[in-house]
Amino acid sequence: MNDRDGLLRELMTLFDQLPQPLREAINYAPEPLDPKALAALCRKHGAGNVLAMIKLKLKRRGLSI
Repeated sequence: MNDRDGLLRELMTLFDQLPQPLREAINYAPEPLDPKALAALCRKHGAGNVLAMIKLKLKRRGLSI
């Protein structure tokens, strides 16, 4: 096993621990989300605000989660 596989497993474990609405927002985001950028946004604005922003973008595009 290489480091990439271990990192991927760790990321998936962390992802599974996120609240359901945040997981759905990440999965259905209008644009692909870079994990580092997402983490930076959450630290800067708070996960709840990031989730609200993603939901707002989806609503503007006529989609919902």
